[in-house]
This record gives sequence, C-alpha cells and structure tokens, in this order.
Amino acid sequence: MRRAVVVALIAACGDDPPTGPISAHVTHYDYTFDIESRAARAELTLEVDEGGDCITLPMRAAHRSADLIPTINNDEVKTAAFGTDVAEFCGDGYETGATIKLAVDVTVPLETIGTSQVGYSVTRDTQGNDFYYMVSWVNGCDQFGPCDNRPDQFATYRFTVTHPATHKARCPGTITEASTTQTICDFTHDGGPTYSTFGIAAYPAWTQTDKGLWGGVQVTLYDRAQTEIEDAIDVAFHGSFMDWMQSQFGPYPYGTELRVLTAPTYWGGFEHPGNIVLDDFLARDTRQSYWNDTAHTLNHEIVHMWAGDQTTLASTYDFVWKEAMAEYLTYVFEDMTSTAYGTQTAGAWKSFGAAAGFYPVPLDEPELFTYYGDVYGPGPMILFRQLEVLTSRAQVLAAIQSLLGTPRGLSVDEVVAALEQSTGLDLDGYATAWIRGSGKPAWPRYNITYTAGVGTSTLALVQANKGANPRGCKFHVALRGAAAGEEALVEVNTFTSGVDQTLQVPTPTFTVTDVVLDPGAECLVYAMTVIPFAPSSTNTVRVSSPFNTPALHPWNRHR
Repeated sequence: MRRAVVVALIAACGDDPPTGPISAHVTHYDYTFDIESRAARAELTLEVDEGGDCITLPMRAAHRSADLIPTINNDEVKTAAFGTDVAEFCGDGYETGATIKLAVDVTVPLETIGTSQVGYSVTRDTQGNDFYYMVSWVNGCDQFGPCDNRPDQFATYRFTVTHPATHKARCPGTITEASTTQTICDFTHDGGPTYSTFGIAAYPAWTQTDKGLWGGVQVTLYDRAQTEIEDAIDVAFHGSFMDWMQSQFGPYPYGTELRVLTAPTYWGGFEHPGNIVLDDFLARDTRQSYWNDTAHTLNHEIVHMWAGDQTTLASTYDFVWKEAMAEYLTYVFEDMTSTAYGTQTAGAWKSFGAAAGFYPVPLDEPELFTYYGDVYGPGPMILFRQLEVLTSRAQVLAAIQSLLGTPRGLSVDEVVAALEQSTGLDLDGYATAWIRGSGKPAWPRYNITYTAGVGTSTLALVQANKGANPRGCKFHVALRGAAAGEEALVEVNTFTSGVDQTLQVPTPTFTVTDVVLDPGAECLVYAMTVIPFAPSSTNTVRVSSPFNTPALHPWNRHR
C-alpha cells in the first residue's frame, strides 16, 4: 500500500472544487537535465488519493527558476511556496481519483553531502576526464526538484539528458541516443525506488565492450583501459553468479540488459536499477579486504538489483538489511566456489565490526551518512552468518527467498520474522541484544584460559563485558600445535548455554601452543587480550583472535 504524501484532508462540499491539502502519490517522473548548465525540469505525474487544491512535496537545495512559474496540468499554479525542505503548489482543486501533472523548473546545485557524491558532482579522473554524476541515495531525490523522497516509494521514470557531444550519458531504463548531445532513458519496470533510480552518469572516457550473456542478461561494460577492471572481471564467474541468483530469487528484475560503468567514484559501487557504477580504482587498490575486491563488489551490486532496488527499504533505519543481504549472498556464492574465499569475506566482516560505532539499527537515529558504514560488517554477521551457524545455510536462504522477488518496502522486523519462521529460533532476545541499541556497541570480548590435563583438558571462556542483554551465538575455538596441521576444534554455544563457558575437552595428541578464538569468523566475538607466544617464559600458550583489528570496508575506504 502506498502512503500518501500529505495525509490531512479538508473535504469539499457540494459541486465546488475540493479545497485543502491534497493527498497523492507519484507514479511517474519525467526529468529533463542539462549536465553542464544544471538546468532541470521536473514533471511529476500524481494520482490523487484525497482531493484538495494544494499539494505539498519534499523539495530542498534545488533552486527554482524565478521567471518560470510551476504548472499543474499545464496551467500556472495559483500560488507556490518554497520552504527549506518542502514546497507547496496550489491550483484549482482536484477530485479524488484524478491524475494531475506538476511541472517545476529548477537549477540543480553543484553540491554533495560532505566529500561524497550524494547530490550532483563533477569529478576529474587521473587522465583529466570529467565525470558528471547525479546520485539520489536514501531520502535524497528531493535534492533535484520536487519528489516523494520516502524510501519505500516506487515509480516509473523518463530521463532526458543533455550533454557535450564528447560524453556518453547513462541512466536507468532503455537507452535512446536521440542525438550526439541528447540521451533519453525510459524506465518502465516495476520496482524503481527513488533512492537509486535517480542516477545519471556522463563521461567521455568509456569504451563500450560486450561481456556476453550472464544468466540470459546482456552485460555491457563501459570502461577505460587504465582502470584494469575489464581484466579483473571473470565472465564465467559472474555469469554463474547471475544464474544462481535467478535460481534462488526469480528473474533479473530489469529486462534483458545490465550495464557496468566504471568511473572515479566515492563508493566501491552503486546499484542504480539495471546500471552498476564501480569505482575505477577497485582493481588497482592494494588494500584488498576480500579475496578479490572487484569481483566481490560487482556481485554485491548485482544482488542489489533484487535486494535494495526491486525490494527496497521500508524506512531509513531499515538500511542495514539491504547491505547485509548483498554481502551475505555474495559470500554464499564465494564460499560455494572456495571455502577460503568465504572465510576471508566473513573475516573481513568481523574486522569491520570491530570498528563499528553504531548498532545495525541505531535507536539514537544519527544521520544516515554518519552511521551507514557501520552496517557492512555487523549487518551480515548478525542477520545471516551467525544464524546460519546456529541453524543452517539452507534455512537462512529460505528466509531470504520468502522476502525477495516482488516490488515492496521491507523492514528489518520483517526480515527477522522471516528468519524466525524459517529457522525455528525465537529471535526476540537475539534482536534486542544484537540488532538495536544506542551508542557504540560492545560486542562480546572474552578472556580465555586453556589448562592442559591428562586425557581431559579445560577450556574456559569468560566474557569480560557482559551486558543486560546476553549476546549469544555459536563459534569454535581452535587448539593448535607448533607443527602444520596440528589442530583440534572445540564448539562453543553461548546462544543456548550461557555467555560464560567452562568446557572439558579431550587433550590433543600434540602440545597446544596457540588458542585461536573463532578462526572461521562465525560470530562477532573477540579476545579481550591477545597474549604473544614467549617460549622462554612460563606461558607456553598464546591466545590469538585473527579478526580483532578494526578495518574499513571498500565502500568506506576512500582514496
């Protein structure tokens, strides 16, 4: 169900045109934009849910044209009032069920949120080429004119982009190059949220390369040789991934074409429906978090076609599920390909989680730009990885399958409910402990003691930072010897057996020199102290935690 833009209603009487606030929803945006002058015309088609004569819509930053009066159904509005965040347009009165068309001329500011590209920007690459980029992001389409900026709103779109003849322009939808200086993108698919479909990119440096069919979808790469990204794209690997995604979650949502664009971008990737924009530095960055940052990021953005675009956010603070789902499904396929790939990805999440300053759903509700980066590690660990370890991967995938495949706004609560249904776990306490909270989360940290014995040894884990809501999960501790291959795994389940554990374990046939907490990155648990191995001391066992060191994910690791 679509919520109305304005919910108040002053009912009309008799045959007089209705007056008062209009309640309506936007069904289509016809947006004309000149990338150099930044002149834009926003034409919105709205269906009236409750009649009235004045419509109020979010609108910020964009500067209206002083000499052009907004129109409704091609008639000049009677009044137009522009505030800081909203604009009100009043006409003759419109009945419930009517379709109205609002048109406003604006100049889009050349400004973004902080150093990001959220907004409208021009970025120069290392060869001096200018990359023009319009990015809406969550709640952001009202930067470019009047727009219903709620995350759960879908519409169709027509973008008419004027650009220099030296540039190609790409945006969601079917592309028509009307002339050397005008490109039209017609987006008619179901499932086009404003946060990602408002995305226009123009660049003079692209070479267009056919990458073949991936799961029946024609993939075209727009790249320049200096990025080395084309060489980093394994067509067979990504084609198999597209096949797998469609087998799990239904057909690719955006027709028969996927465009992959490379450019100098703030984030590693961005998921415009049918268009993926990748940072042109991905393949050359030596700070690799995953087994292959380019491959991982491309698959992550492919997942977003289903999880984020076709099925989108119910509200701002549901942001975590779409990123967690994109990470988790990318990880599952990596793990199916090589367990070493999967373990490295899960380990990266744990390292990201060690740096998190906010909970996945922060009850203190900071600005999205302040906290969004903290969901990439804790999100997939808490919502999916920890639960697949407690139950099974098949059960977690079944929950996700029940959520994706149709245009809808999806909340974190609905994700948790689907996971409960599929796994059979009661996740009320789990959600309270792991998902929601205020301030910086204190993930479980353990003091670990291994005491060798004859036949039976003792492994004690004591959580040093207990809280009111116990954070339980299941993971392993590795007992290792000095020689390669000397290892015994001990299972620890704090979800069912309490956060403190004293376990009697069979004494390994080798001398234990190293106790490793959670070597498989199964839970957000960390060692309280890491004791270095010192053969000359009385301490002959060291405690190590391979993912204790905080790290930044590629989406938050800027040049």
